[in-house]
Amino acid sequence: MKTVALVAGRGALPPMLVRAVKAQGHRICVVNLKGHNDAPIEPPEVDAATTLPVGAIGKALKFLEAQGAEEVLFAGNVDKTVWYRDLRPDLQALKLITNLPDGGDDRILRALTDMLEAKGFPVGAPVDWLPDCLAPTGHLAGPEASAEVVGDMEFGLRIAKGVGALEIGQTVVVCRGCVVAVEAVEGTDAMIARAGMLAKKGAVVVKAIKPQQDRRLDVPTVGVETLAAMKEAGLRWLALEAGCLILEPERFRAQAKALKIGVYGR
Repeated sequence: MKTVALVAGRGALPPMLVRAVKAQGHRICVVNLKGHNDAPIEPPEVDAATTLPVGAIGKALKFLEAQGAEEVLFAGNVDKTVWYRDLRPDLQALKLITNLPDGGDDRILRALTDMLEAKGFPVGAPVDWLPDCLAPTGHLAGPEASAEVVGDMEFGLRIAKGVGALEIGQTVVVCRGCVVAVEAVEGTDAMIARAGMLAKKGAVVVKAIKPQQDRRLDVPTVGVETLAAMKEAGLRWLALEAGCLILEPERFRAQAKALKIGVYGR
């Protein structure tokens, strides 16, 4: 048995990881990110927990040390705009973000990962704990796509890979060979809402893995909340590069069918 520490943002992924780690007989402790959890994960669901604001790295390190963390996982949505609006960094965070290299928002996570590992806390990959949740290729759920829509999926995948290579985002919306929207710091759901104002039923949401993706950090993820955002925006097609993470896969497929959203793995 080992002690796994989870840094938990918003969404279904952190609770899924808690269940997966406990199912394998390991001890788990959680750092809930303040303002990112409607219901923070706490004992008895986990062995130990604390809630800290983004930027309280010093307190997080003390918690990891006190718990004897042997592996650290990052999971859940984090409002990336906090880095540009409301961040109140402690001394450790100031040291981390000073003189960060260019390279998009992932540079912050990479720098944090390097710091943790230098201090003796290995950072693991959430996908290793959830192998049954990775998107395969083929038709996954919902209605089947026309040849035109499939063509847009392939086009969108090329665009999304290019956007990812530039460290801008992981997701695009395309329609009839045209780029409608590109995800940036606002996140997937906000980008989907914007795209819905520009294109409707024929548009395709495409999510891809960055060519330089660190599989330990921010792996492209979809869930029922993604489907709800698409339904609200009037978008009917979703394409995922194989290897993207699908939260609660059975529930996801059932919801896609109910909402008549076609989902494909490419």
